[in-house]
Parts: sequence; structure tokens; C-alpha cells
Amino acid sequence: MAKAGSFMRILRDTDEVRSRILVKGVESFARKKQTYKHPHGIIGAGHNGLRQALAFAEHRDTNFILFDRHSRIGGTSWLDHANKFSKVQTELGTYHLNFSDQCECPKGMSPWPSRDELLKHFEEVSDDWGLRPHFRLSTDVLRYAVMSDGDDQVYKLSLRRDVEESEATVCSLVMYPGNLTNPRREDYKGEDVFGGPISYGMFDETDYDVLSGKRVAIVGFGAFAVENIRTCCEHRVDKIFLICRRKNLCMPRMVSWWINGSAFAVSAADVLNEMEDVYKMVGDDPWGYYAVIGNESRTNVAICQKARFGIGDIYFLSRYYGKTEVVQGTIKKLSEKSIHLEDGTKVADVQAILKLFGFEPEWAVDKFLQLKHLSGIWVNDDYRIGTMSEFPTVNAQRFGGTSLSPSAVTVCNMFYHFWKYPKDFEKMLATGMLPKHVPNLHKDEPGYVLDAKIGSQTLIAITTLCPQLAEVTAKYDDSFKRKKQWGTHSLEQIQAVAAEDWLRYCQIFKEAGDERPFPPYPYSKERVQRMVEKQDREEYERFVKKGWIQ
Repeated sequence: MAKAGSFMRILRDTDEVRSRILVKGVESFARKKQTYKHPHGIIGAGHNGLRQALAFAEHRDTNFILFDRHSRIGGTSWLDHANKFSKVQTELGTYHLNFSDQCECPKGMSPWPSRDELLKHFEEVSDDWGLRPHFRLSTDVLRYAVMSDGDDQVYKLSLRRDVEESEATVCSLVMYPGNLTNPRREDYKGEDVFGGPISYGMFDETDYDVLSGKRVAIVGFGAFAVENIRTCCEHRVDKIFLICRRKNLCMPRMVSWWINGSAFAVSAADVLNEMEDVYKMVGDDPWGYYAVIGNESRTNVAICQKARFGIGDIYFLSRYYGKTEVVQGTIKKLSEKSIHLEDGTKVADVQAILKLFGFEPEWAVDKFLQLKHLSGIWVNDDYRIGTMSEFPTVNAQRFGGTSLSPSAVTVCNMFYHFWKYPKDFEKMLATGMLPKHVPNLHKDEPGYVLDAKIGSQTLIAITTLCPQLAEVTAKYDDSFKRKKQWGTHSLEQIQAVAAEDWLRYCQIFKEAGDERPFPPYPYSKERVQRMVEKQDREEYERFVKKGWIQ
């Protein structure tokens, strides 16, 4: 309103704004957030679920409950499937709960923390942020029903704690089932006559002490298989046969650190170039792997792999020393101390077998979510019901990371944004451009799992279609990621630890009888520094050339 003589007149939209006006009825000039009578529900107390709880805490929002069937936080991956020898394969700098603009980088931890170190970190961060009162542990969420509460839509949860059942009402629900939840299992003909221990190399099923001095077959070639190579070497096994249908690309530690701390996404060609030396050590060429798709000049390259990268220097070093031998083929049957492949190859004098077939998605998740389709990462076009799990494959021409925390903080802020500003979701959905994903019974693919290609496209589409959200997530860009990565462990610190581990394993192999001089660690401090500087310079010049940077 503005003064008009002795009266106040309401200005029309077409009127020029006066130098003196009176505004009435506006509670705040900030965007008004949607409020809810009932709390928000989070299912899963793994990394993602805890990060979602932290998103609430960082917004000073206490209206949430986190449910998990375990008696402590950590999630299925770390509580059930990891064992006391398991470690984070990617670096702590991009796999921790302090990955936000309101937290300091974690200090005093190993660059590759063990399961127990990581669980302790989860507990400490949760306590520091006062999350524990919001936890409902040892609680199974059995099902939900959509209900009406006046003009509002709510969700009635059926819960079970021990044998006691109860109910809870929430205004929204996000489920983080993870992808490391349902281990793939397979039995072979002849297991009864094999004559040695056969176990799965996870969830504390294997007694690694009994493997010392033995010839062990590891079946599978995912990240857990590479993890078991390290554990077997530390327990002084005599020989490892890594039996796989096809060879996946593994990644050295410092290449992973370089990518996760990159100021610009690293091209697949540059990734392969920096891995060539360690592959040459073992008589191999990364460019010849099935996962690599590119032109003859190697200027247009993509890496499309069915499994995520196993990360670890010990894979290459153990192959160099002849401790690990890769055997390609499909197992047909077992006989006494032998493995027979479909092509007639016989792997003899094997004394133990570790099965590591990876994981398969669970249709029970689709059933629980009542999922007909995903619109982006939301169930059946409902902004209040969401789900997200790690992409189980690799499919990219450029790599901005190999770890979980950068994508987790983005996704958790996506869910939170649309709960508070549902009209933004309505506008985004109305464009018809939000990717949809449906269950595929023929391919045995539940709808909640997105592969790397579809998942990346989906996350890009969400921020593109909602500029307001893009402003929120923009602060977690590559420069922020570098700050967290380098702020947790500097280049000098992490390279020194990696080189020290390299020499420690060399000493283990020497004690086992190999008297060859230790091979130098392939990634010196100077080399890694050149990798960083070269990639920064070339990408900056590329951005300038395209006009993206002035």
C-alpha cells in the first residue's frame, strides 16, 4: 500500500513501486517452508540414512525419526557383510559423515579406516549432532499404508521390535536399502568332495587364520574380491587364484584419491593413462579390457563396467610377485582339491575357496515401497516417498569421484528440499522430463535400483529442472569435494601412507621367499603432484575454450 492523499491505496501489480510503501501480511521474505504435523521417516541407519538425519539436524529441524532393524547404527554393509579385517577402499576424505559445509574434516583417522574405526566415527558424529534421540533401532518397518489426516496425506507404518508390533505415523518416508544387502549365492557340484574349507569371504564367515600357507581360490572379481586379496596376503596365504568370468578394471589407491580430489571431472582416457604403469607391472594393458570403449586415437573413451572398481595397490603388487593369478572362466564342478572350468581348464592343488559373487537387488524393496515406477528418485510420482541406493555399475566418460559421500549429501538435500517446497516438485514433474524407471521382471531388475548411466542422468535432470535446488546443491561442487578430500589428508600424508603399505607388503612377500629387490611405489609424491597440476591446467583451458570460464 502507498499513501494517496489522506488514504492508503493498495497498489496494483502494474503500478510503479513508490519510494515509501507499507507491506502487511507477510510473515517472512524468505521462502515459506511446508510444515508437517507428523515427523519425517527415514529407513536405514547406514551412511545414507545417517546423512539424511544430519541434513535435518543441519537445518535445525528435529521433526524426523530414523528406523533400523539393527541394534546399532552402521547399516547392513558394515554391520553384517564387512568383517574385522574390512577397510574403506576409497579414501576417508570422501567417505565420512562430516561431508557438508557445516562440519570440519575428520582428523586422527587412517586414510583407509577399518570397519570398527568407521563405525566409531558414525557413533561420534551422531552423538555430536544429537541424533540419538531420533533413532528407533532394533525396529523393523514391515509395511506402510497411505492415510488421510484431515486435508493432509500421511503414512501409517507397521513396526516390529522383537516380537512386539506397533504403529507410527509419518508425513514422508525415504528408504535407503543400499546395494550391498543381498549376497549372491551359488553352490557347485562336488563341494562335498573338495576336501577343504569353502566359505563366503564376508560377514565373518571365513576364518582367515586357517588359510595361512594355503593355496586359495577367490571366485568373483568385484570390490569385495579385491578386498579379500588384501586380507589373504596379510594372513600369508601361499597362493591366490582369482577366478572370474571376465576381468574387471581395478584402480590404484592414488588414482582414486586423485579423482576424488579433482577440481574438474577426470576423463576416462586420463584415468587409464595414469593406470598404465601398474598394469604393465603385471603384464597387462587396461586399454584392452572389456569395460573400455573408445576410438582408435583414444580421445573419446568411456568405461562401462558391470561392477564398481575394486581399489587397492595390493592387487597389482600381489600379481607382480606371483602371489595372485587371474584365471578367466566359469566353474563347472569341483573335485578333490581341484576346480574344473567349463573350457576344460583345471586349477589344481587348491586348498580353500572363498566365494565373492557380489550382490543382487531385492524385490522385497519394490514390494515394500509399493513401487510401480520411479519418477527420478521418488516412488509413483509422490514427492513424500523416496528411495536411493548406490549405483552398482560403472558407466562414464568422465569421473568426478569413486566414493559415496559427495553424492549422498546431494541426494539427501534433494529429498529435504522438496519436502519443504513441494510446489517445486509439482513444477518439475509437470515438465514431463523427469526420467522414469520401471521394474523389469524379464531381466530380474527391481525398479528401485538405478544403474550408473540412468542414475547419473536422473540426478543431472533433477537439478536442471529445479533451479532453486541447483542453488542448494551447487555448494557441494568439485572445489568443495577437493577441500574435504585434501583437508582430511594432504597429498603428502596419504601418499606416504600408501607408499609405506606398499613396502610393508613387499616385506611380507620377501619373508615368504621372494628375494627380488622391492619395486618402487609407482605413485611418488612428485608424480601425483604432476597428475593434479596437469589435469587442473588442461581442464581449465578446456573450460576457457568452451566459454564456460571467463
